[in-house]
Amino acid sequence: MYEGIHSLGAMSRRSHEIIAELEAEVLSGKILPGARLASEEKLCERFGASRTVIREALQQLRGRGLLRATKGSGTYIADPSLDSLTMAMEAYASLVVEAGFRELIDFRILIETECARLAASNAGEASVTQLRTIIQKMHKVKGVRVKFSAADIAFHVAIARGSGNRIYAGVLGAMERRCIDYAQKNRGDIDWYSGVIDEHEQIFQAIADGQPDQAAAAMRRHLVSSKRHFLDLEGS
Repeated sequence: MYEGIHSLGAMSRRSHEIIAELEAEVLSGKILPGARLASEEKLCERFGASRTVIREALQQLRGRGLLRATKGSGTYIADPSLDSLTMAMEAYASLVVEAGFRELIDFRILIETECARLAASNAGEASVTQLRTIIQKMHKVKGVRVKFSAADIAFHVAIARGSGNRIYAGVLGAMERRCIDYAQKNRGDIDWYSGVIDEHEQIFQAIADGQPDQAAAAMRRHLVSSKRHFLDLEGS
């Protein structure tokens, strides 16, 4: 039994060594996007490893979004894809705990402040109308924790999309589910709900009026206030 465990450990170490080497070649540009990777047989020869080890390495690289497999054709270096970024961000946001989650909140403050700034310059009438509709819904569901939280986060995601930056929108969209969980825990009494709506209305008005600096400042105030409230609840 011990020998079996030792063997599995050795295979895992070898697989990680192969992953590191192939990943370095991709990230350095030595192997370009769209290029076909060598066959499993040739990779076995190159690394002096079994097919099991090679397949494990390839599977993990596909999971990281660096490779794509085409049935009947082979394995290729993946083209740049926003999906790969958002999948990785969604996985991280779902799994991170405690101190890491507080860091995620700080990251959210950073990107959403810029999202609001860009939305004030780039958002069209459709985006402004959507934000107005969401705020109206927040008024209607004030005090209803689940529905209010969903509307709250929908407002932030809509701003990210209105920013015109696909990366910001993709990253925040990937964090949406965890942000809703965070928002539900971060609820107070009816007066607290009213205060949150007021903060959202300030952000909305600055975006609707095309005032980038004011929109960014209003978003930052809102998110910093939300973070402080969350930390107070966490410490109580």
